Amino acid sequence: MTTVLKSVADPSAEIALLQRQLERERRARRMAEEVGERSTSQLYETVQELRHAQGQLRQHLEDQQLVHQLSLDLRRDLDPQGIMRRAVTSVGAAVEADRCLVRFADGSGIGRIAEQWSAPDVPPVTSGTTLPPELARLSLAAADEHTTLVVDDVLADPRLSSEGAGQVVDALGALSYLGTPMRIGDRLIGWLVLHATTHAAPWSARQLAVVEGVADALGIALMQAETHAHQTEALERLRAVDQVKTEFVSTVSHELRTPVTSISGYAQLLLDPEVSELSEDQERMVSVVSRNADRLLNLIEDLLSLSRADAGDLSLPPGTVDLLAVLDDVRAGVVPLARRRGIDLVVDGDEHLPRIPGNPDALERVVFNLLSNALKFSADGSGVTVTLRQQDAGVVLTVRDTGIGIPEADLPLVFDRFHRSPLAVERAIQGTGLGLSVVRSTVELHGGNVSIDSRVGEGTEVRVWLPLDDGVDDGVDG
Repeated sequence: MTTVLKSVADPSAEIALLQRQLERERRARRMAEEVGERSTSQLYETVQELRHAQGQLRQHLEDQQLVHQLSLDLRRDLDPQGIMRRAVTSVGAAVEADRCLVRFADGSGIGRIAEQWSAPDVPPVTSGTTLPPELARLSLAAADEHTTLVVDDVLADPRLSSEGAGQVVDALGALSYLGTPMRIGDRLIGWLVLHATTHAAPWSARQLAVVEGVADALGIALMQAETHAHQTEALERLRAVDQVKTEFVSTVSHELRTPVTSISGYAQLLLDPEVSELSEDQERMVSVVSRNADRLLNLIEDLLSLSRADAGDLSLPPGTVDLLAVLDDVRAGVVPLARRRGIDLVVDGDEHLPRIPGNPDALERVVFNLLSNALKFSADGSGVTVTLRQQDAGVVLTVRDTGIGIPEADLPLVFDRFHRSPLAVERAIQGTGLGLSVVRSTVELHGGNVSIDSRVGEGTEVRVWLPLDDGVDDGVDG
């Protein structure tokens, strides 16, 4: 019987194999660790970059919000000095500059310091300090190119000579300088300027963006303030001229009223058969004088009424007015004219009408103007109707005629002074265009209102409402 013996593996070979496997595992582990470290480092750097970008974005948004809000605030203000003070204070503090100031453009040069702000412990620039010549030349050149002049280091800037740089430091105390021109179109208004006085350092993109953004808004705000100031000045001049005009009209009207009243009175005497005997031609001529004197008196009374209304000098004495009695008096005065032209004048007033607070002379002028207008614009042989009723906590006076009417386009203008309807001008109907203006101003001063409705060829209706209670502002009584 044959015995077969299995060969036993070499132990040293097994050990070598195990060692190689172990080394491979160590290398793989070291490689994995290195990859992990690199990935962690890259991830950390990426996170840091993202945080930095996020911070920059947040700062950019805050700067944009600052510029936007400051721009809105500047445009709400109409005081130039207040606008500039707010701008330099806000910008200087926001960008952490040592100084922020505004210089105006002076023709083709650089003018005075208009407003400035300085950080604590930083002395301001003397207001009369001029910009050194070399820096002024650089500022004007930058303005011509619509760019900002940026000088990071005054003493090291190649655009400035050593002498020029020394002048900047001596005059302004500025080691870094930034100046943005303020423009409206092609017009140079001035500069918004930053100074660094403690040490020279490059201006940041943020500082540049804020200053340039605010400079545009500041230029617009200053232009708006200048325009408003000019408009206010012009308005004051117009008010002064209007006051002189009002006083002149009042004075002249008062001076004219006495002689014209005398002319009218003597003309009426001459027409009285018991006073004088006139021939037919003489009577006709005196009648012309009388009618024109009455027309002139009416014009004078209208001018005086408007003058008193403009001055707030319409007196409302204590007591009340019987508007029906006023209407009867006016009717008696215009009846002769209505009869001459064959116009049927119908007056329908409530006998139990309550009295109203008001100025009897002024209200008589209102009624007279309405009735005379109705008669003047009515055809011969037509009719005019006047009603007086209590309505809506007040008294309503309505005057209706069947005359030529008013074009619809002219209705909004009929209460304007000196406005006359084209139909009246075309038909050579005499008038000044003051009657309805007097009516409106007087009625409104009494706390009432007036409206008008008209159709061409059909006639016109004017409605006046006056309150029963004294709701008129005390300022009306002069």
